[in-house]
Amino acid sequence: MRSHPRISGVIAVAVVFAGINLSHTFGPMHLHNDGPLGSLSGASFAFDPSTTGPWTSGYGLCLQPGADPAIIESIAPADEVGAGLRYLGAYVRKMAPDTSTATNTGGIGTIDGFPPKVTQTLHAVTGYRVTHVCSWEVAQSASSAQATYTELDVGIARRSPSAGGGWTGFTVTYSVGATQYVATWDTGIYACGTGAPVSTMCTPPA
Repeated sequence: MRSHPRISGVIAVAVVFAGINLSHTFGPMHLHNDGPLGSLSGASFAFDPSTTGPWTSGYGLCLQPGADPAIIESIAPADEVGAGLRYLGAYVRKMAPDTSTATNTGGIGTIDGFPPKVTQTLHAVTGYRVTHVCSWEVAQSASSAQATYTELDVGIARRSPSAGGGWTGFTVTYSVGATQYVATWDTGIYACGTGAPVSTMCTPPA
């Protein structure tokens, strides 16, 4: 017996969506501080045209108060500007708050090279479980001051030696329980080139 193609297509789509809904309920896409995963702690960066890279940029990962653990699924650039950047990968590491940048154990703003040469274990991003609350969201105490710090370390490089390009930020896909979220973090990162500035951060002071 021949099946009707339209009916078959509807059945196939229904099966696909049923399978998706069994694994995830899709939550909202949100800006950096509007979901369970807390604000991405980090500034925007711009690298001078004279620097070649690659580089590592570091960003704090934490939860909003009352949120259940968040499981990181993927990291991706938001919008590209100019020639963009080459994404080299990312890692997550945990550290004590009193570690020092002088000994390569503390938090990274930006440093040369990727992967970063640090003393802590570098964990894969996919499947990483973020469990601690953002320190600035809770009353400060002796115990909160000693809370573990979790950092996302992202590797980037130029697409070509003189090309200027960058990203306006990152999108982070993560899940809390059975609900999946996509957060946009507006922490821009740019490699300034020899041509027209790709960002106001690349424009020389007047």
